[in-house]
Amino acid sequence: MKKTLGAIAAITCVLAAGTAFAANPNYVKLSGKYTKVGDMEVTNQVELDSDEGYGFGAAIGRHIEWFKIEAEIATQESDINNFEVNGKSGRSFYSGDTRIDSLLLNAYFDVPVAGDWSVYAGGGAGAAIVTFSAYDYDIDETVFAYKFAAGVTYAFTDNFGTELGYEYLATEDIGYDHIEVKDIYSSNIVLSLKFMF
Repeated sequence: MKKTLGAIAAITCVLAAGTAFAANPNYVKLSGKYTKVGDMEVTNQVELDSDEGYGFGAAIGRHIEWFKIEAEIATQESDINNFEVNGKSGRSFYSGDTRIDSLLLNAYFDVPVAGDWSVYAGGGAGAAIVTFSAYDYDIDETVFAYKFAAGVTYAFTDNFGTELGYEYLATEDIGYDHIEVKDIYSSNIVLSLKFMF
């Protein structure tokens, strides 16, 4: 009997949280990102190491029961701090950065867990303009991009909430004039403010 009552109480909490989403299914959010671009490879000989960077984003979306779908525009930038040539390291890089401007369509599972808390996981795909700058050399190319993300959401009220999560953002390789930049990906911590209506 106690197990049955506990199960009923848990289901009631989940349905109550789901009802809160249903009352305000649409949302917009603004995000700030702490970013870390992985080691990139240039023409199979040079490996680049990047500093931590920053980014910003905005999205508009809709909750559909335990799912949410959104369109997101974002930008991020990281400086290049050193490089290795054929495995030889210790060289400083005084002028260089990588910028990723992305437009993605994202879809997530978004499951209420307790009270005003929920957890989400999913990913997205779209396009990104990747700009690679090193000294006086620039590559600027639009390529396919995708991401995986997971995190937690907390609703302060029916209209305002926040999200904290991790995302893995990656793009296709870019190249110009016999120079190719490979392994373009970034691990990001994302904090968002969310307005639901």
